[in-house]
Amino acid sequence: MNIHYRFYEDEQDMDMQYEFWKKATADLPYAWKSTKSPTLFKEGEHFHPQSRCFAFDGEELVGYMSFTGSKKFVSLGYPWVKEGYQMIRDDLFQRVFDFASSEEFGANMFAQRFREQWTEQVDYFTSKGFDITNASPILGTTILEEQTAFSPQMDGPWRIEEGFDFEKWRTVTEQNGQATQQQLDMMKEYYGSVDFDFSFVIEGEGKPAAVIGVTIRPDTGYAEALAVSISDRYTDDFETIFRLIMKETYLRGGKVIGVYESDVPSINQSDLGLEIVTKDIMMVKELSD
Repeated sequence: MNIHYRFYEDEQDMDMQYEFWKKATADLPYAWKSTKSPTLFKEGEHFHPQSRCFAFDGEELVGYMSFTGSKKFVSLGYPWVKEGYQMIRDDLFQRVFDFASSEEFGANMFAQRFREQWTEQVDYFTSKGFDITNASPILGTTILEEQTAFSPQMDGPWRIEEGFDFEKWRTVTEQNGQATQQQLDMMKEYYGSVDFDFSFVIEGEGKPAAVIGVTIRPDTGYAEALAVSISDRYTDDFETIFRLIMKETYLRGGKVIGVYESDVPSINQSDLGLEIVTKDIMMVKELSD
């Protein structure tokens, strides 16, 4: 075993990182579709080559770790490694964390999220001084073909749009009074990093009345309904809306779909086959001044 490490050098490294992450997480339960965060970070003012470290055994990539974020707040990646190379995780972690927390970069708040079943990753971050600050239940169900044979009865025009339009989502959210301006600004940045496949949109009286963005991970078929914003007028139609989303997801290769429990109105979830399948675990570490 001849391990050597290096930091980011060129665009090919970004492609290599994405491919390694996909393989490392392919068998993890409810692993989300990769986001655009690494690419957006690379193009931003805070990027530094030492934000991504790669480990090689000879010529073979066997692990990497990275982070994205600003000078103060960092989304700290996990040290992903190939099976049999667990012994290099700490080397990767120290190289990346030490730079992120150094005087040169200056971050003092670190966060990452995992799924409840990812005990190895959660335990590792716990050992590095991270605390679990939130555990958000996610409802999920397998999409069966017979569930897609559905004729909608909707009071209002609806359509499927490619990608996701944040301004439409903002319009509905502002109408509902569900978020402050600061929260809206934060969500604009977050949703801007999500690689949405399509959105379900309802319009009423000439403006958006419901917007739900959906991602589908192509290699596993795991989908998530994110960015859920529904006006009060259509809350009671959530079951119909979700069935239409399940149908479109299935047609695009989705096999299982999840949605945050907090985004689901008080309905009979069993009618949709929804049940709590995992939790989104947020872990945070703050350095003292």
